[in-house]
Amino acid sequence: MFAFVETPKKKRPKRPDSEPSIFQLFWIGLCLILGFLISLLPFGAYLPISISIWALVILFLPLLFMGISLIRKYGYMILISVFLSLVGGGISILFLGDYVGYLTRITAVTDINPEEAVKYSQYKFIFLKNYKILKEEGGSFQAPLTVRSRGASKYYGPVIQFQFAPIRGSLAPEKDLSLYAVCMANLGSSCSFSDSGTGGNVLHESIWDSEKRNAKGNIPKEGSIFLVWKPWGEMEIQKKGIWSLVSILVVLLVWAGFCFGKKIFQMKAQDII
Repeated sequence: MFAFVETPKKKRPKRPDSEPSIFQLFWIGLCLILGFLISLLPFGAYLPISISIWALVILFLPLLFMGISLIRKYGYMILISVFLSLVGGGISILFLGDYVGYLTRITAVTDINPEEAVKYSQYKFIFLKNYKILKEEGGSFQAPLTVRSRGASKYYGPVIQFQFAPIRGSLAPEKDLSLYAVCMANLGSSCSFSDSGTGGNVLHESIWDSEKRNAKGNIPKEGSIFLVWKPWGEMEIQKKGIWSLVSILVVLLVWAGFCFGKKIFQMKAQDII
């Protein structure tokens, strides 16, 4: 009886009659790369890198599932654009976010007097004018770099040499503004406050552990504003922004090369035959 029972054959999914258009594949991948990059710009502009990296990982997961769902229609090449989107997202967080925030003046303020710094302490970058750094009244301390602080638990990086010096207005250098320039160096070495710089990153959270601090000199009081001094000032952010735009252009050219390179190779092979 079982010999006459016909087992049904497994139905394979039908292959598409024609391959997807190269131009359509290119534009879909381009939208994935640029869309993921733009979505991460606010994280790179406003939030610290430790939080932005988590945003990169969390937002990449739905993008990866979207790419997997598009394989049936566009083939496995669409996954190349997904992983190129991850590269573009990293560029957006590390470099482009700061540059866009600086250009739009949303996260940066320039050409302000030291006396006005307290009004702009919520900004990410502050660049000054009419200021003096009193290096002789500064000090230094050694402390482990706080990588992450979660409740009572703290995770430390290497021990860093921090140097600080008060910033005063050039017209009234005797007036204490609770504004300090900070620079960092490896243990056993030193750093300096370059005269070509005019400001830097505002430390909204302490990156050192005060309990493990080994200080020399006058210790800044609580509530002071610390600027991580940039040696080249605003030029450093502008240079980072230009290099980030060039890097993004390279990513897009790589994607275009994957899309159109195969088609060009097939056309040349047909001409040879």
